[in-house]
Amino acid sequence: MKTSTLAVLGWLRDRADDISSAFTLGWSHTALWLKAAAVIGGLATAALLLGWAGGLGLQAAHALPWPTQKVADPTGLLATVDQPVRDYLNTHTAQLPVTATTAYALWQAIGVLALVLGFFRSSGGRILWLLWGAFTVAAVFTATPAPGREVAAAIAALGWAGLSLLALRGISLSPTALIHVHVPAPQAPPAPQIHATIHVPHQAPAPPALKPFDPQQPPSLN
Repeated sequence: MKTSTLAVLGWLRDRADDISSAFTLGWSHTALWLKAAAVIGGLATAALLLGWAGGLGLQAAHALPWPTQKVADPTGLLATVDQPVRDYLNTHTAQLPVTATTAYALWQAIGVLALVLGFFRSSGGRILWLLWGAFTVAAVFTATPAPGREVAAAIAALGWAGLSLLALRGISLSPTALIHVHVPAPQAPPAPQIHATIHVPHQAPAPPALKPFDPQQPPSLN
């Protein structure tokens, strides 16, 4: 029993050291179990927040009336785009659980949200803005009567393009100029040359060998 208690206390001490190291050494040196717990907790929190925001959005959409607010439109340009979108949603949501009112409010909310996010250079917001604009132009083209279909779609596309100046600000379609500068590699230093010189010591000549005395020869030869 005492051994198991010590083992549990040691395990808890190691986990506490992992948590302490995460605060001092940073994310890259955090223990794997802490990273997994942080990721799972973050995903769960994000899912709860998205569900909560989605519920509020649906409640707000159901609370909105079907007609748009009365906005001064002396030119009729807004009605040229807005009315076909409402007719398109009214026609294509008849067999769906979602009502035309909710779909129309969602279309408005997504357009405003994508415009704001795109203005603040959000990549996801800009993708959403492109999809929203493509749907709007297609809905206007489909729901407008045949005689004015092309003109209504062109007006919707021009309005979308004008608002895209805000949603897609900072994006440049011109190719980026690439200047290639060739920097030659530094030349390697010459290889060291080693000259070996062998000095042989000079040997003195050997003394002449002395021959034994021969009494038969003259003294100059002995």
